[in-house]
Amino acid sequence: MTGLKQQSCFGGRLARRLTALAGVLVLAACTPVPLDAPKLVTRAVIAPATASLQQSAGILSRGRHPAHSSLIPMVEGNEALGARLRIMEAAEHTIDLQYFLMKQDLAGALISQGMLDAADRGVRVRLLLDDIFTTVPDDTLALLDAHQNIEVRVFNPAMRPAPKMLGLLAEFPRVNRRMHNKSFTADGAVAIVGGRNIADEYYQIQTDSEFADFEVSIIGPAVRGIEETFDLFWNDGWSVPMERLNEAPSAAEVAAARTNLDLRLRDARQIYEKAVSNPHFQRLISGSEPIYDARIEVETDIPDKVKVPVRGGGPRILAEDLLNRMQNASHSVVLMTPYFVPEDYGAQLFQRLAERGVDVRIITNSVGSTNHSYVHAGYHRHRASLLASGVELFEIRSDALQAMGRLPADDERGLVMHTKLAVIDRDEIFVGSLNLDPRSVKLNTEGGIFIHSHQFGGFVHDEIDREIRNFTYRLSLADDGALRWHYDNPVSPSVTSQEPGATLFNQTIIGITGLLGLELQL
Repeated sequence: MTGLKQQSCFGGRLARRLTALAGVLVLAACTPVPLDAPKLVTRAVIAPATASLQQSAGILSRGRHPAHSSLIPMVEGNEALGARLRIMEAAEHTIDLQYFLMKQDLAGALISQGMLDAADRGVRVRLLLDDIFTTVPDDTLALLDAHQNIEVRVFNPAMRPAPKMLGLLAEFPRVNRRMHNKSFTADGAVAIVGGRNIADEYYQIQTDSEFADFEVSIIGPAVRGIEETFDLFWNDGWSVPMERLNEAPSAAEVAAARTNLDLRLRDARQIYEKAVSNPHFQRLISGSEPIYDARIEVETDIPDKVKVPVRGGGPRILAEDLLNRMQNASHSVVLMTPYFVPEDYGAQLFQRLAERGVDVRIITNSVGSTNHSYVHAGYHRHRASLLASGVELFEIRSDALQAMGRLPADDERGLVMHTKLAVIDRDEIFVGSLNLDPRSVKLNTEGGIFIHSHQFGGFVHDEIDREIRNFTYRLSLADDGALRWHYDNPVSPSVTSQEPGATLFNQTIIGITGLLGLELQL
């Protein structure tokens, strides 16, 4: 038995050494990432007034204040997908997409087909993706890039051809800094801004969870500002052309890929039809969908944020501006953020607001609804003190759709909130990519818009008021200081002292994360 144990230990050590050696050999075979290499500089183009999207934009924004933009809220994932597909079909000159991640799923295939079809018509398409969590392989992105009217660039890529996670470990200080911005624009006429990436879960496509998100379609002067932020990243030295990361495919490979994509999308025909025929568009055509007139400020972090040491401060433009605006609130702040890790300075800001009489509501994921359990390690420790100061905390109920009867009780789909939204004094609304956590504030770049409209702010504020009891638990403190979770839906009200959705596994993850002191990475 002792001999077997020794043999097993020896075998384990040998396997670990061989694995480490293999990793070293893979890294040795990698080529340096061509950061800051010269490349073609291109900029946004505004289509002429005769272009279809420009004409539609003019009709939808008729009567708007000349300095304002028109905006249309998009809550459902299906309508958000349909909007993108319809806009790509109508585009005649340019389409620009900037996203944190893209997956090789049906949403990714539908968007890819939309880009290819537009490029076939002569539309210039620019696709800018962050690298680490994009799961579309390089050779697939290279097939898109091979089209003469499509260019793909990857922001801050890990070394190639190593697996991305190995590249992340090898060059962690650089590769850990990410571009989290998200935008979609076409013909200089219309833009979409919000929290969605390009993956099934954001568009209600065949997933085991419903990602609740919020975006706005924009028409008017703000579109130009969004295009300028795209150009800022597109032409940055850390946005590397795909042709420098992967060998160009042959003509035969491109033709075979187009055929395979067409075959694959036959199964997605119903998804496509449902998205482009969403009732949202009929309401727009009939004039029954509300279109808001507002002054919009476009704001973004700059690429240099990810190139300087975190402790040096860096240009944290968007986060600091949002925090300052909330700090100056007169009577109310509503914050929706999927990952709430305020650190001490953020918690104190909200406490001070509540103590001077500002109504502060924070809505985030519960441990049962979050897709990243470890984030709660940086949230748990602030809950009691925030509640004690008068801050209202709400956590998403993962089975809210079942509790309300919108899904069968035995349906296992869980609700995950991905919305990044703030409403200040019912007059000012933030929509964008920024989470209130150290990663968004200090490590990654973020983008978004500030909307100035009492009408739109009132609409969003009232919608949250109306739905909050259906989708969330309201937290409170008992006399002994223990937390309570209240579900206030009058159809099935409840209260519990047991944290909803807490399991041994996710509690262990939270505990380990806290012990390791990883709050900056959350």
